[in-house]
Order: sequence, then C-alpha cells, then structure tokens
Amino acid sequence: MDHLPLFVALKGRPCLLVGGGDVARRKLEWLARVGADVHLVSPRVDAATEELARRSGATLHRRVFSPADVEGKALVIAATDDSAVNEAVYRAATARHIWINTVDSAERSTVVFPSIVDRDPVIVAIGTSGASPTLARLVRGWIEARLPSRLGALARLAARLRTDAKTRLPDLAARRAFWERVLDGDVAERVYQGDDAGAERMLRATLESGVSAVGSVALVGGGPGDPDLLTLKALRYLQQADVVLYDNLVSVGVLDRVRRDAERIYVGKRRAFPGIRQEAINRMLIEHARAGRRVVRLKGGDPFVFGRGGEEIETLVERGIACVVVPGITAALGCASYAGIPLTHRDWAQSVRLVVGTRKDGRVNLDFPRLARDDETLVVYMGLSGLEEICRELMVNGMDAAMPAAVVEWGTLANQRVIEGSLESLPAKVRAANVEGPNTLIVGRVVAVRARIAVV
Repeated sequence: MDHLPLFVALKGRPCLLVGGGDVARRKLEWLARVGADVHLVSPRVDAATEELARRSGATLHRRVFSPADVEGKALVIAATDDSAVNEAVYRAATARHIWINTVDSAERSTVVFPSIVDRDPVIVAIGTSGASPTLARLVRGWIEARLPSRLGALARLAARLRTDAKTRLPDLAARRAFWERVLDGDVAERVYQGDDAGAERMLRATLESGVSAVGSVALVGGGPGDPDLLTLKALRYLQQADVVLYDNLVSVGVLDRVRRDAERIYVGKRRAFPGIRQEAINRMLIEHARAGRRVVRLKGGDPFVFGRGGEEIETLVERGIACVVVPGITAALGCASYAGIPLTHRDWAQSVRLVVGTRKDGRVNLDFPRLARDDETLVVYMGLSGLEEICRELMVNGMDAAMPAAVVEWGTLANQRVIEGSLESLPAKVRAANVEGPNTLIVGRVVAVRARIAVV
C-alpha cells in the first residue's frame, strides 16, 4: 500500500490552489464543499472558475506563482497545464513539508485525490495510488450503484441517538448487535423512503423498550474456495460476525472476508485426523450464542451438502438458539464449472448423483450397483483415500473401464489442477500427480466434454 487513506478536516484552514482552468475548478469545487479557506493563484482565470471562486469565498490572486505562496498552507494543489509551474509548486511545498497534490502526476504528489462516493456524512474514497484514475472511477460507479441515496440521512439519525444507545447498552457486543439490526432493518427502510421522523420514533421506541444482547448462529456456506463465489448474504454475515468457527476446507481468501476484529476458531477435520468432535462444536456454538454473540459457522461448500449442517441446526433449534442457513456453492458445482465439466448434458447425462467416498471400517460404503450408470454423472466428495476401490468397484458393477473420469484438486482456486483419465487409468495418474489438496472426483461421459469447450 503506497498511500495511507486519511480523511482530513480542512474547514477554515488555508489551502493554495495554483491554476485557473477546468482542472483547477474541479479541485476548487471539492475544497469549497469542505469549507476550506482557498487562495487561488493564476495569471489567467476562466469565467467559470472566477464565478465559482466568487460564490465560494475563495481569494483570487491574478499573478504568477511564487514559492512564498505555500507558506502557512495546510494543503497545496498544482493544477496548471504548465509542467514547469507544477514542478515549481511541488518543490516549494515539499521543501516546507507541506502536503502537495499535482494533478495527473502521482510522482509529484505527496497526497492524491481519491474518487469519491458522497453520502455525507458517509464518504467512500477509492484510490489506486495514481496507477489508474479511470479504474478508480469505475469502482466508484460500482459502489454508487449499491449504496442507497439517503444513506447519509441514516448516518445522521444514528449520530443523534448514539449517546442514548451507549447509555442504555453499555455492553459493546449488545450495542453493536443493536445498531446492525437497526441499520439493516425496518428503521433503515423508513429512512430510505424519506420518513425520517417515523424512523426516529421507531428507533427511540426500540431503545426505550430495553434491548438485551441476543446471540444467534448463521450456518454460512463458504463455497469451494474462490471468495468471489460468496453470496452477498454470506458476505454480510461474515462482516457482522463476533465469532467465526471455520472448517478445514474454508480457503484463506474466504477467511479474509471475515470482519477483522472477529474471533476466529478453527474446528476443522483433516483426512485421518478427526480434529474437534461434532459434540464439542455444537457446545461452542451454543455457548457463544448464549453469551450474546453473533456466531458464524463457516463451512466449505454448502452447509447442507455433506457439511453436517442439518445436525448442527437441529441442536441449535432444540436449545432455542436463533439460527439461519446461508447456502453456498457446493464443490460439485464450483469445481466442475471451473474445470470446464458440465454436470448435465442432453446427450450424455440426464442426472447427477452426489456421494461421499470416505472409508469407514476399512472400506468405502457405497451402493456401487446403483452408481454404475452410463447416463448419469457421479460426483464423489472426499474420495481420494478410496479412489482405487471406487474405480474398481464401478467397473466390477458394469461401468465401462474407459469411462472418462477426473479429479479436481484445489477447485476454483489459482492452483487448481485437473487430473483426467479413465476409470481404469485415473488412480495411477492421481498417484503420479501426488494429489494432496482438497479434491473432488467426477465420473461420467461429461468429463470428455472438457476438451471441447473453452473455460473463461
């Protein structure tokens, strides 16, 4: 990170703007909006800039720049079309350790103007350290489309009742949970609809009724690995969480989306290493929720697809714990898509079957006679340890030894590998490839389609 993002209070503080054209006028607009005491220096000033200076109360100096102009200024901006003048302004400011922004010249700036989304008092600033102002504007457009136009009104309402909330809810976790419910619930909706008075009445009534910390648990599907595959709802819960209990298959990229100050507890299980027992995980979920915390049980893939989410939610409901399930993209879908393997195909597969291939009591406990079908795609989760047995038993039960099959390792991530072969050849190929990461086995004629399509 080349620049530290800061919000600077410039109201009433002297700032120097050198330039009198379109570029200078755009900077003057921002300085005027924050109430800066602007001194504009330029021998030539266009009519629009002069009018803005008059309306904003800026002091206009119709002359060439002098190094003495930077004395005592909080911020200096060089906005001329003369590189020599801009260089002189930069040297004068840096010699006196004064912040300087030279328009369209990151190397001659100690501060840069970000691209701004203004929902005053909510301000979002986007910067690229001068690398690409166009990209910053594009990102601003994406954010503008997501933020409600009256977000600032909601922030001002929260500010008016902040002290009351702190008095009535001294516990930080309870207060945070209260504000997140308020700022993402019915009160916010009233503000967005323009009913500020009604929103304030509702908010005061909620405070006066007495609010206590009520914990909850969200079972969140983290998807197969690529954090861009998280749903918007999953991302919201990750950003709200006080505690996150996460599995072995949750990727680093997904964990990076968790709120920075949330407590993170690893409860994963690895092949041949049982890890924390399910009963202990259930107890932790209950204890944290009863302590008033917002708990996220973060799982790879989808919580209800081989994720034991059903067991956990049953336990939570029995104990009266508020809970919600946030679906995620399961490995079968994510890994197959990123590998270029369609799970269904009009010509080759009219159905998909998902099974778990882990060994139990020394063998893979699968109904192989029912699985050995030529017109179906078979996806096996956690099948690496029993891969040879799975392939052998499928052939024994009538599946063609030449049936296409593939193992997708580290699916959807940058280091994804796809090992292809036939039922007969795949085990040896996987051994030779030294597959050790999370993996998914896909068996069916659709695997052969991979060679004929382009995957973006």
